[in-house]
Amino acid sequence: MRNDNAARNTPLPISNKKGKMALIHIAKNAVEITDEDYRSLLSGAAGIDSAADLEWEYQFSAVMKAFENLGFKSSKRGGKTRPQWTDEWGGTAGQRAKIEVMWRTCARNKTDKALRAFIKRITHVDHPRFLNAALARKVIIALEVMMKKAGFDPVTGKKEAK
Repeated sequence: MRNDNAARNTPLPISNKKGKMALIHIAKNAVEITDEDYRSLLSGAAGIDSAADLEWEYQFSAVMKAFENLGFKSSKRGGKTRPQWTDEWGGTAGQRAKIEVMWRTCARNKTDKALRAFIKRITHVDHPRFLNAALARKVIIALEVMMKKAGFDPVTGKKEAK
Protein backbone atom coordinates (compact mmCIF):
# COMPACT_ATOMS: atom_id res chain seq x y z
CA MET A 1 0.00 0.00 0.00
CA ARG A 2 1.30 3.47 -0.91
CA ASN A 3 2.01 6.13 1.62
CA ASP A 4 -0.35 9.15 1.25
CA ASN A 5 2.60 11.55 1.22
CA ALA A 6 4.26 9.61 -1.56
CA ALA A 7 1.07 9.71 -3.64
CA ARG A 8 0.77 13.48 -3.16
CA ASN A 9 4.38 14.07 -4.19
CA THR A 10 4.22 11.91 -7.33
CA PRO A 11 4.20 14.17 -10.40
CA LEU A 12 1.33 13.84 -12.84
CA PRO A 13 2.22 12.57 -16.31
CA ILE A 14 1.51 14.97 -19.15
CA SER A 15 -1.97 14.77 -20.68
CA ASN A 16 -3.01 16.15 -24.10
CA LYS A 17 0.64 16.46 -25.05
CA LYS A 18 -0.05 17.56 -28.64
CA GLY A 19 -2.35 20.36 -27.49
CA LYS A 20 0.10 21.57 -24.88
CA MET A 21 2.98 21.48 -27.34
CA ALA A 22 0.88 23.55 -29.74
CA LEU A 23 0.14 26.08 -27.01
CA ILE A 24 3.84 26.35 -26.19
CA HIS A 25 4.56 27.10 -29.84
CA ILE A 26 1.74 29.66 -29.95
CA ALA A 27 3.26 31.34 -26.89
CA LYS A 28 6.73 31.27 -28.48
CA ASN A 29 5.42 33.03 -31.58
CA ALA A 30 3.37 35.49 -29.52
CA VAL A 31 6.35 36.70 -27.49
CA GLU A 32 8.57 36.66 -30.59
CA ILE A 33 11.69 35.08 -29.14
CA THR A 34 14.52 33.49 -31.09
CA ASP A 35 14.97 29.73 -31.26
CA GLU A 36 18.05 30.03 -29.07
CA ASP A 37 16.10 31.96 -26.42
CA TYR A 38 13.25 29.46 -26.71
CA ARG A 39 15.60 26.54 -26.01
CA SER A 40 17.03 28.42 -23.03
CA LEU A 41 13.55 29.07 -21.70
CA LEU A 42 12.62 25.38 -21.98
CA SER A 43 15.85 24.31 -20.34
CA GLY A 44 15.65 26.82 -17.52
CA ALA A 45 11.96 26.39 -16.78
CA ALA A 46 11.51 22.64 -17.20
CA GLY A 47 14.92 21.08 -17.81
CA ILE A 48 14.01 20.00 -21.36
CA ASP A 49 15.50 20.81 -24.76
CA SER A 50 12.30 20.55 -26.80
CA ALA A 51 8.55 20.75 -26.17
CA ALA A 52 8.42 17.15 -27.45
CA ASP A 53 10.38 16.17 -24.31
CA LEU A 54 7.49 17.12 -21.99
CA GLU A 55 6.75 14.26 -19.61
CA TRP A 56 5.12 15.90 -16.59
CA GLU A 57 2.37 18.46 -15.98
CA TYR A 58 4.63 20.55 -13.74
CA GLN A 59 7.03 21.00 -16.68
CA PHE A 60 4.26 22.40 -18.86
CA SER A 61 3.11 24.70 -16.06
CA ALA A 62 6.65 25.98 -15.54
CA VAL A 63 7.12 26.68 -19.26
CA MET A 64 3.78 28.53 -19.50
CA LYS A 65 4.65 30.57 -16.39
CA ALA A 66 7.93 31.57 -18.07
CA PHE A 67 6.03 32.69 -21.18
CA GLU A 68 3.59 34.66 -19.03
CA ASN A 69 6.58 36.41 -17.44
CA LEU A 70 7.59 37.41 -20.99
CA GLY A 71 4.16 38.92 -21.62
CA PHE A 72 2.15 36.02 -23.06
CA LYS A 73 -1.48 36.25 -22.00
CA SER A 74 -3.54 33.11 -21.69
CA SER A 75 -6.93 32.36 -20.25
CA LYS A 76 -8.30 29.28 -18.58
CA ARG A 77 -11.51 27.66 -19.76
CA GLY A 78 -12.66 24.39 -18.34
CA GLY A 79 -9.29 23.81 -16.70
CA LYS A 80 -7.45 24.03 -20.02
CA THR A 81 -5.10 26.84 -20.90
CA ARG A 82 -5.89 28.59 -24.17
CA PRO A 83 -4.53 31.67 -25.89
CA GLN A 84 -6.52 34.88 -25.72
CA TRP A 85 -8.62 35.35 -28.84
CA THR A 86 -7.93 38.11 -31.26
CA ASP A 87 -10.35 40.95 -31.97
CA GLU A 88 -11.53 39.37 -35.26
CA TRP A 89 -15.24 39.26 -36.02
CA GLY A 90 -17.30 37.43 -38.60
CA GLY A 91 -20.17 39.03 -40.49
CA THR A 92 -19.79 42.43 -42.10
CA ALA A 93 -18.14 45.51 -40.63
CA GLY A 94 -21.54 47.22 -40.65
CA GLN A 95 -23.10 44.38 -38.68
CA ARG A 96 -20.32 44.51 -36.12
CA ALA A 97 -20.73 48.27 -35.70
CA LYS A 98 -24.50 47.93 -35.34
CA ILE A 99 -24.17 45.13 -32.76
CA GLU A 100 -21.65 47.10 -30.71
CA VAL A 101 -23.69 50.33 -30.77
CA MET A 102 -26.91 48.54 -29.88
CA TRP A 103 -25.16 46.66 -27.08
CA ARG A 104 -23.64 49.82 -25.61
CA THR A 105 -27.06 51.51 -25.80
CA CYS A 106 -29.24 48.99 -23.98
CA ALA A 107 -27.13 46.44 -22.08
CA ARG A 108 -26.83 46.66 -18.32
CA ASN A 109 -23.33 45.18 -18.40
CA LYS A 110 -21.63 46.92 -21.33
CA THR A 111 -18.35 44.98 -21.26
CA ASP A 112 -16.95 43.08 -24.24
CA LYS A 113 -16.96 39.90 -22.15
CA ALA A 114 -20.71 40.28 -21.55
CA LEU A 115 -21.29 40.95 -25.25
CA ARG A 116 -19.38 37.78 -26.21
CA ALA A 117 -21.47 35.79 -23.69
CA PHE A 118 -24.66 37.27 -25.19
CA ILE A 119 -23.52 36.38 -28.73
CA LYS A 120 -22.72 32.83 -27.61
CA ARG A 121 -26.13 32.46 -25.96
CA ILE A 122 -27.94 33.66 -29.09
CA THR A 123 -25.86 31.96 -31.81
CA HIS A 124 -24.12 29.07 -30.00
CA VAL A 125 -20.71 30.08 -31.40
CA ASP A 126 -17.74 30.40 -29.08
CA HIS A 127 -16.48 33.73 -30.37
CA PRO A 128 -17.72 36.58 -32.59
CA ARG A 129 -15.10 35.66 -35.19
CA PHE A 130 -17.19 32.58 -36.00
CA LEU A 131 -20.22 34.66 -36.92
CA ASN A 132 -21.43 34.75 -40.49
CA ALA A 133 -23.84 37.32 -41.89
CA ALA A 134 -26.92 35.23 -40.99
CA LEU A 135 -25.79 34.66 -37.40
CA ALA A 136 -24.87 38.33 -36.99
CA ARG A 137 -28.41 39.17 -38.15
CA LYS A 138 -29.79 36.89 -35.38
CA VAL A 139 -27.78 38.88 -32.85
CA ILE A 140 -29.10 42.17 -34.28
CA ILE A 141 -32.70 40.94 -34.06
CA ALA A 142 -32.19 39.85 -30.44
CA LEU A 143 -30.66 43.24 -29.66
CA GLU A 144 -33.61 45.02 -31.28
CA VAL A 145 -35.96 43.13 -28.93
CA MET A 146 -33.70 43.98 -26.00
CA MET A 147 -33.67 47.66 -26.97
CA LYS A 148 -37.47 47.77 -27.17
CA LYS A 149 -37.76 46.18 -23.71
CA ALA A 150 -35.28 48.75 -22.36
CA GLY A 151 -37.38 51.57 -23.87
CA PHE A 152 -35.16 52.49 -26.82
CA ASP A 153 -36.08 52.88 -30.47
CA PRO A 154 -33.92 50.31 -32.35
CA VAL A 155 -33.79 52.53 -35.45
CA THR A 156 -32.70 55.82 -33.88
CA GLY A 157 -31.22 54.53 -30.62
CA LYS A 158 -33.08 57.22 -28.71
CA LYS A 159 -35.09 56.70 -25.56
CA GLU A 160 -38.77 56.40 -26.40
CA ALA A 161 -41.13 58.84 -24.70
CA LYS A 162 -43.69 57.24 -22.44
